[in-house]
Amino acid sequence: MFEQAAEGIASISRTYLMRHDDLMIISAIAFFVLFTFVLYRSRMVFIYKINTFFSSRQIYSSNEVNVSNQEMIDIILLIVIGCVSVGIIFYADMITHESPHFGVLLLLSLCAMLLVGVKGLIYSLVNWTFFRQDKGRSWLSAFFFSVAIVSTIVFPLSLLRIFCVDQIINATYCLVGIVILQKIILLCKLYVNFRPKKYGGLLFFLYFCSVEIMPTLIAWKLISSKL
Repeated sequence: MFEQAAEGIASISRTYLMRHDDLMIISAIAFFVLFTFVLYRSRMVFIYKINTFFSSRQIYSSNEVNVSNQEMIDIILLIVIGCVSVGIIFYADMITHESPHFGVLLLLSLCAMLLVGVKGLIYSLVNWTFFRQDKGRSWLSAFFFSVAIVSTIVFPLSLLRIFCVDQIINATYCLVGIVILQKIILLCKLYVNFRPKKYGGLLFFLYFCSVEIMPTLIAWKLISSKL
């Protein structure tokens, strides 16, 4: 009896929950404060961009083509928040251990940032090669702005994934639906921005098979294989 008491009682393993992790809670609060500040500071600019997103004008003003430093910083901050949110959503589905491995969360977030950055780089190269400078810059601005808008939707999903005891909605499926909707919106913006005629089919293939659809499907396949 005394020997059993000396050995102790076997502990009961408990599943790791992000809402019980102090570091996750502090990080979520910090991102929420930053997210609220960015939206408040650039709310009028974002509203203007949403209202003129599908503008069919062929001559773009300097306000539509050029972006201020503050606007660029706010869009980058929203994209970073969105990429971290994507990492949290996938990380929550991958948790099968009793202790956190934040290296996995960081890796997922960096992969999402890398995917956005690579797409932006390819768009810049293609636009510089085949299209006028004003249209290319307008399209690149619309692409990053669409990612920032997606981030404003994905971030609340990540908070829901962290703090909710039971999943009211499946965040992963919602994320897939949001990404598909973004592709449809970008497809419409592509037509409005470039007005493809003679080589319209080739343009659609170049942008949405080589740059948008294929990299997204490859990233999804790699991540889902690890879930």
